[in-house]
Amino acid sequence: MATRTTHRTYCRICIAACGLEVDVEDGRAVAVRGDAEHPLSAGYTCSKGRALPEIHHSPNRLDGPLLRVGDAQQAAGWDEALADLDHRLTDLVATHGPGCVGFFLGGGIYMDTAGYWGFRRLARRLPSGHVYSDTTIDSAAKYRAMELVAGTYSLQSHVDPEARLLLMFGTNPVVSHGQTPMFEDPVQRMRRATAEGREAWVVDPRVTETARLATGHLAIRPGTDHVLLAWLVRALLVDADRALLATRVRNLDVLAGAVAPFTLDAVVARTGLAADECTQLLTAVRRAGRLAVLTGTGVTMSSGGNVAEWLAWALLTITDSFDQPGGMWFSPGYLARLHERDAIPTAGPPRPGPPTHPDIAPVMGEWPAAVIPAEIEAGNLRALVVLGGNVVTALPDTERVVDALGRLDVLVTVDVAHTPTTALATHVLPTHAQLERPDLPLLNDLYSSTLMMQHTDAVLPRHPDRRPGWWVLTKVAAMLGVAVLPDGVDPDTADDAAVLDCVAGVETMAALRAADPPWCTAPTPVHGWVLPRLVDAPWNLAPAPLVAQLAALDAPAPLVLIPRRLPKRFNGRPLGPGDAPELLLHPDDARGAGITDGDLVEVTSATGSLEVSARLTDSLRPGAVSIVHGSAAVNVNRLISSRDLDPLTGMPRMSGTAVTLRRVEPGTAGPRSRRAAEPVAPSHPAAKRRAEGSR
Repeated sequence: MATRTTHRTYCRICIAACGLEVDVEDGRAVAVRGDAEHPLSAGYTCSKGRALPEIHHSPNRLDGPLLRVGDAQQAAGWDEALADLDHRLTDLVATHGPGCVGFFLGGGIYMDTAGYWGFRRLARRLPSGHVYSDTTIDSAAKYRAMELVAGTYSLQSHVDPEARLLLMFGTNPVVSHGQTPMFEDPVQRMRRATAEGREAWVVDPRVTETARLATGHLAIRPGTDHVLLAWLVRALLVDADRALLATRVRNLDVLAGAVAPFTLDAVVARTGLAADECTQLLTAVRRAGRLAVLTGTGVTMSSGGNVAEWLAWALLTITDSFDQPGGMWFSPGYLARLHERDAIPTAGPPRPGPPTHPDIAPVMGEWPAAVIPAEIEAGNLRALVVLGGNVVTALPDTERVVDALGRLDVLVTVDVAHTPTTALATHVLPTHAQLERPDLPLLNDLYSSTLMMQHTDAVLPRHPDRRPGWWVLTKVAAMLGVAVLPDGVDPDTADDAAVLDCVAGVETMAALRAADPPWCTAPTPVHGWVLPRLVDAPWNLAPAPLVAQLAALDAPAPLVLIPRRLPKRFNGRPLGPGDAPELLLHPDDARGAGITDGDLVEVTSATGSLEVSARLTDSLRPGAVSIVHGSAAVNVNRLISSRDLDPLTGMPRMSGTAVTLRRVEPGTAGPRSRRAAEPVAPSHPAAKRRAEGSR
């Protein structure tokens, strides 16, 4: 009879880091449930976390290196795969210089702490500007606004547990658990707040799972969140204590001038909201006095994302909601301990952008990922290492992306499962998944809603032909002449524990390993540590680039695409059975296009088209349609332009893209919706050259 053991761990699918209990029998995970004692999630876990056994034991897992020979991939040993990669990278660097090699970070590497830490050490020593990640696909607006307002990337604001009003724009934390910061156990958090008389309002074109729990919901026209925020700022400036604000901010008068055109009449005309809806929200904000604001991809992926993020900062500042009880607090981090430093880390000096787009400044040291095809086409990028990401379903303009990847001399994917991107790779290097490795949530340090750090041992035995992510990185880095690990730490003799000691420090790791339960916490939230540091460097509430962008934003098209997430899928990573991709549209829009429920519909933009089944629903307002991102079967990025990029961040317009709809007659469906799901053999001459050079 099989013996069942239970292991405590935490989930590394998304940033919420929920505590889990995993039952294991004969080396297999058989059940997952929430850990009731966990200080963050208190027993909560979502369907994605509960699916971990199915994910881990999926036949889609990578169980050994793959090496492309000709037009096909074949199994290879680690020595063979790494030797071949070393040969190719050495030749490329000798011919084109070290600047021809780049890296892309996806969600998989972020949650692998030792691997992520190893990459950051590599990036600081990398003789190339080609560092990209999915941050510049979905959330760069947050960091650019923070940089321009506060001069830092380190002020991660969180909803105070006693926040009087929670205002959510374009975010659905019941499914996503937050973008930045985390919003764990979302259903119970919202229910507790409303039961205690506090309010939660959602501004979103769709009646989301979160909107159903909210005090109020405003079904705003997509891409106009910044208009409503500008009006709120305009109205609340009348009530503000300007003398107090002048000690903390600069350019208050410029801000007032920038939002002056946003009268109630203008807001009604541009947002599609009724005047009484807007005034009810303003009344709620005034009644609360202080408030918390959360934004998500519905905002950050839109053309107005930068200004919406800026105006959210302005709204929170003029209501005295930052760094205050009842509003929002800034996490100093359990490990970072920013409140004990003399100064908040700055964003650093400006740096040039990528050669094909030199006017787009890096965000947190990264070039925008949407320019990867342009950099390949220009010959600037010849080798790309993809770490835990799926660029085929992440980047805009799928046809251009697939063609560009085929032009690379080397495409390395470091991942746990087969994806459309691994199907294109010259080298596929499989790593340990979350249940196979010890870990701690380093990335979550500033994003966690409680000052805490936790540790987990490996839950499952390791497959013999998979390797630690940090180990793979050390090997690739060595090929580029970069040492990732500190002196005296040998990658071939060190283990995961030794590397985690390097990440967090021997004393911290010893305390975490000794803790039972396996976490350490500190008093939270922490208020009052940020404002004293603003005396010599007050925030700029009217950055010139954002003021100019606000004035220049156009009205959205009559019918636009908006993003959404599915409960059983996280971005482009395969998570087993989930909801089938479909087009959500309002019956009024369907009627105008002659579409009925279940019809196959061709959705077309200026960039491309795809075919998808329609589902009619009044859960979203007319003028908006929605297709989930991250699906290979129906890859919405076929509709998104890789040339129309935000000039301040390089973000593609993943929300608000103008589209048209056409019912596909039965028997006439084309292959557009299927192409991205199929492995594509490289056909470009560069692919042939690299195959011929394979050893």
